[in-house]
Amino acid sequence: MVSLQVEHLSYTYRESSKPALSEITFKVRAGEVLGVIGLNGSGKTTLTYCLCGIIPHYLKGTMQGTVLVNGKNTRETPLSGLSGEIGIVLQDPNLQLLMPTVEDDLAFALENHCRPRREIRETIDRVLELTGLAELRRENPVRLSGGEKQLVALATVLALNPGIIIFDEALAMLDEKASERIVAVMQKLKDEGKTLVLIDHTLKGLQLCHKIFLMEEGRIIRRGPRESILADQAYLRRHKMMI
Repeated sequence: MVSLQVEHLSYTYRESSKPALSEITFKVRAGEVLGVIGLNGSGKTTLTYCLCGIIPHYLKGTMQGTVLVNGKNTRETPLSGLSGEIGIVLQDPNLQLLMPTVEDDLAFALENHCRPRREIRETIDRVLELTGLAELRRENPVRLSGGEKQLVALATVLALNPGIIIFDEALAMLDEKASERIVAVMQKLKDEGKTLVLIDHTLKGLQLCHKIFLMEEGRIIRRGPRESILADQAYLRRHKMMI
């Protein structure tokens, strides 16, 4: 089964004359982990917005091509219809944390989806256990460390149990110890058969990936199995991607 299918995707922001993405085509099968690497400005975040439906529903511009999320066309499916299929963890967790306690943040999306109270309680317990946050459930996210905040942001995504999860530079601002905690949860999700997309420029967490794309100036300039991409260090250095 194909989780993500992208065909001839191009996108230009309204205020720009230069495409942010040009002729992007790929498939990600259910349970695969895809790494997308590239420098800032290479088009990684724009691709993320296209995958989760922010483009074209929220950010306006010129989009060509097709993006299918579990068979749903992102042009034709509203964001509310995509939220149960695909979730995104942003680089800055403060953008995803809105409530006074950790468990309130997890309950927020579930309540908006009108889930029964018992299901909400059980889901919160399960996700807190998965992410190792059970002892912090009544803490105010504002008081947590950067790594703990990122885990809470991930937990809010997991509460809706999407089959596809995108990490958009989610490790970029974390120290080694905090990154290891996030990667450990990613490994659990991989073991559960979740489809993961790791958007990154630091090359953290790529040991989990089945395949890797290197982006530059809005295009995929190289793709292949993780081992072959990471083994070619000379190529990565030429494109300023350092291990």
